[in-house]
Amino acid sequence: MTTARSIVRETVKPQYTRYTPTNGNVPEGGEYGVDGWLFDLPGETLNGRRFPQRTYAAYQVTRNAELVWMVREVGGERRQVGSHSTTRKGALALAVGAVAHEREKAAAAPATCDQGTRARGAAWRMAAEGGERTLVSATMDERLARMRAGQLSALPTVAEIRMAYPLAGGGATLRLMTAEGSTAERHMIPLTECGPAGRENDPAGIYLDTITDGANTEGLKTAAGWHLMRLGFNYARGAAWAPYTGSATSEAQWKEWAPMLPDGHRWPHTVRVAIEPTAEHLAYIDRAFGPTPELPDLPAGVSAHPSGPRSWQISYANRRFWQLSYRPRMGGDVWTLYVDPARTKSLARAASPGELLATIPARDAEAQARAAAGKGY
Repeated sequence: MTTARSIVRETVKPQYTRYTPTNGNVPEGGEYGVDGWLFDLPGETLNGRRFPQRTYAAYQVTRNAELVWMVREVGGERRQVGSHSTTRKGALALAVGAVAHEREKAAAAPATCDQGTRARGAAWRMAAEGGERTLVSATMDERLARMRAGQLSALPTVAEIRMAYPLAGGGATLRLMTAEGSTAERHMIPLTECGPAGRENDPAGIYLDTITDGANTEGLKTAAGWHLMRLGFNYARGAAWAPYTGSATSEAQWKEWAPMLPDGHRWPHTVRVAIEPTAEHLAYIDRAFGPTPELPDLPAGVSAHPSGPRSWQISYANRRFWQLSYRPRMGGDVWTLYVDPARTKSLARAASPGELLATIPARDAEAQARAAAGKGY
């Protein structure tokens, strides 16, 4: 069987929509940057399998003192599909290639090779149809328990402030590391650089000379503490920042640099402190990998049916449909009401599902009024 080529590969001029912290187009969640551009990659059918249209965000971040572009899917499971390109066009090319390759691979896979996916789909359909809920629940609970355990084991336990050479201009970076020394991308934070436009980066909202002139000052530690709090971590009981000695090679290099550096910039070049997650952070993990919350009592005429993990199809009198999704988030969970099954156009967000469900009858009445006005015209 010949696999149909993805039309996504032919997408070279997508329409961009600018988003800023204030224009109301910013995607929900901090992983998309404060400002950037939204664009869509079209839906298509390959070998009889339908892939819906998806929305992506393109934005700039700083990597190794260089601005690079990132591309991430909005509201989906794919967190990163294009990156480390110095141009938006280059990042888009990486994203288009990755999405097309993934679609072609999924469309070409024999049905027998995807038993796990089909089993998960059948499990959710069974739940939606009111089937053997106990069996489905047990399977999902086991998977979520394993994911929660993995998330807890991967939590950072050490925070490090590392100065770069030359210290007077090289800046400093905060790294959050696991016991094995690994660091996730979101846990590498420049401390002596201003963030993207409009993003607050420290308690005073000001960086660079106000906090540090390159030395490992108390101001730098204050800024690091603010980031730790924002990420859901505290200093471990009794722990304090302390100098850290690296490898023999690294220390030898710093010894050579020391005579060339101004007073106050020579030591320590690296400090570390033990950290632990806050109660809020642990509660978020419990929600993120716990059972899907129950919906409250529905308004008269409104029905809800599971359509996937943490997602429901909402209808009014079985004549008009919406999608409702739940997203656990540290600092406040988010419920979103969408107008389309692909969840590309959101209508409203709230901290609880009841606020959104209560608006369904009015939304239906408004839609009927618009339809009647259109017919009258």
